[in-house]
Amino acid sequence: MSIKLLEVKNLTTEFKTDKKSLTAVKNVSFYVNQGEVVGLVGESGSGKSVTSLSVLRLLPENGYISEGEVLLSQNNILNLDQKSIRNIRGSEIAMIFQDPMSSLNPVIKVGEQLMECTMLHLKHTKKEAKAHAIEMIKQVGISAPEDVFNRYPHQLSGGMSQRIMIAMALSCNPKVLIADEPTTALDVTIQAQVLDLITEMKEQSNIGVLLITHDLGVVAEMCDRVIVMYCGRIVESAEVSCLFENPLHPYTQGLIASVPKIGSGSDILPYIKGRVPDLSQMPIGCKFAPRCDGAIEKCFIEEPLLIQLDNQRQCRCHLVSERGERNA
Repeated sequence: MSIKLLEVKNLTTEFKTDKKSLTAVKNVSFYVNQGEVVGLVGESGSGKSVTSLSVLRLLPENGYISEGEVLLSQNNILNLDQKSIRNIRGSEIAMIFQDPMSSLNPVIKVGEQLMECTMLHLKHTKKEAKAHAIEMIKQVGISAPEDVFNRYPHQLSGGMSQRIMIAMALSCNPKVLIADEPTTALDVTIQAQVLDLITEMKEQSNIGVLLITHDLGVVAEMCDRVIVMYCGRIVESAEVSCLFENPLHPYTQGLIASVPKIGSGSDILPYIKGRVPDLSQMPIGCKFAPRCDGAIEKCFIEEPLLIQLDNQRQCRCHLVSERGERNA
């Protein structure tokens, strides 16, 4: 039986502005099981990173969760005070941020930053924390770990910095790992190494991974299930093979069609017309309708519901429901 490590229920996140509150994430629900990788995909501005920051309660000052639950091992962490949530971050749920150079403290040596995690959460002595930090640096495939332990972040390459972030995230044996675009700005070889490392760590520790990315190639290689987001809403979710073989939502179809294909014989790269709308100018009805070639009148008037098609598949589209894709 699969064990749900992380379950998000009806999450709605808003941001206060001078005039009103803007909804960045609306009624988002998903789960991450033990030992699986769940992909969260979509264009920039689709709500992926806001969702992850909401889960960790790391929203900026003007951001707040107006509705929903975030269950970590069945406990709603939205009810915890700041001290309790700080104790959970790193120990039970950890995150690899998109830009390691802005996440690591530039004036503190790498080793000291790693030590801080285990001294706080595992109550290690300085001696124990140093030994554990060096071992974690070694585990993420960095040679000469003692040397890297004593370096400052600016003395590391991009790939090494990302490995250090992974070592830091996994140093306290969390149950859930959130990886937000972990291969951004890395060259192809280092990307592959980082992804292999996340897979290896997942298999060793049987953790659950929420992988946030816009790279469908990474999704196809890494993920068990996929959640597609657009304008802060889930528009489709499915097992990875099912999604790529038979994408139902026009947005998902557009994302997959936009992936360059070697040997296609075409000089024109397919793309989705238009762009993700601003939060302050959301269209009425289906949020994707202005960019959808197949949109019907109903799409511009009424926002579709997220339909459960079977145990593993959901889709938010009038065209799908009109075709009668819903299972009896």
